[in-house]
Amino acid sequence: MLDIDKTKALINKNSTSFYAFEEDEFKNNYLDLLNTFRSIYSDYNIAYSYKTNYTPYICNCVKELGGMAEVVSDMEYTLAKKLGYSNSNIIYNGPVKGEKLKEHILNGGLLNIDNIDEAKNIMNIAKNNPNKFIKVGIRVNFDVGAGYISRFGLELDSDEFVETINLLKTMPNINIVGLHCHISRARNIDSWQKRIDKLLYAADKYLNKTPEYIDVGSGMFGKMDPFFAKQFGDNVPSYLDYAKVVAGTMERHYHGQEVKPLLISEPGTTIISNYMSLISKVVQIKTIRDKKFATINSSFYNAGDVCLVKQLPYYVLDNNLNLKTKECKGISVMGYTCLEQDCIAKNFNTELEVGNYIVFGNVGGYSIVSKPPFIQPNVPIFAISKKRNKEIEIKRYESFDDIFATFLIDGMYI
Repeated sequence: MLDIDKTKALINKNSTSFYAFEEDEFKNNYLDLLNTFRSIYSDYNIAYSYKTNYTPYICNCVKELGGMAEVVSDMEYTLAKKLGYSNSNIIYNGPVKGEKLKEHILNGGLLNIDNIDEAKNIMNIAKNNPNKFIKVGIRVNFDVGAGYISRFGLELDSDEFVETINLLKTMPNINIVGLHCHISRARNIDSWQKRIDKLLYAADKYLNKTPEYIDVGSGMFGKMDPFFAKQFGDNVPSYLDYAKVVAGTMERHYHGQEVKPLLISEPGTTIISNYMSLISKVVQIKTIRDKKFATINSSFYNAGDVCLVKQLPYYVLDNNLNLKTKECKGISVMGYTCLEQDCIAKNFNTELEVGNYIVFGNVGGYSIVSKPPFIQPNVPIFAISKKRNKEIEIKRYESFDDIFATFLIDGMYI
């Protein structure tokens, strides 16, 4: 979470709410994950999940560090191309891919097939482009003990899975080169052992060769503020814990082979969440039937869904921008929207006054990308780096024109 001195400097220049991105810490975390896995299995790389936070500056940081781009829409694919990514370093996932799918696979891009209908579409593209060699992967669905049935991918060993594999193999210019799995809400070590074991079983049984890649998706715990980490229990796995299971199993499975598959993971929240903070001002306080409410100038959309299930790490600055520690009986911190559920923090126990600032940590994942243009536009983002010794704006405050540029009245754009 952003330190107090940096927060003060930003507040003195910006009266609105805003995000702060800690660039150096983000890069250190990224490299820690990368190097931990490579210390056990050298053929490993990260494909950053654009859907988690597609701020171009952050995506470009990943590119500068040698990472790949994992996209699930034409919009995200186009961003990766604008940042200078070659198709071979873009992985296109998702259940409903756009029209750019064709451009991507005809130019050597990686793509993981979600369903048999998508496979048939790709077969038609291959048929109409017989001189183009197309690489595909298959998203595999199996039970890892997550407690629900995922709707994504093809169920391992099912009739549809086998049919899809066999159909693709009939096309001389399609090559199944990899397997992919991503199952949300399954962060424990046992589920990751099942994930890598099933992928390797599928590769051995159905590909009849060493794949070019094994893509384990995402869903690892990242580094967290101790206050936040405590809410997940006492046994939160470290990067080394995950690496011993995933990279270790890969190393044993392909030990002695001259050419090994590239091991890919697709972290989003794992590498970005802890390195963005949301700074908001208290604009009103009221008491209704002995219940105290404080309203701030951002919303739960700005904080991300995580605030609805966990209490975000935070600190409070008073009106003179000094750290505030005086405790109070629980107060609900509410957002500016007209929704009753717009609660960023329940039972907030630090005393608040109008004009105070609350700094919330761990807001980098699924906040910026999920914030709708509902009631107010989105807020700016500032990047902080020791190398520059100053902040830079990497996203400006959205304006009326940004929101209404696509709407028409009497055939005229507003």
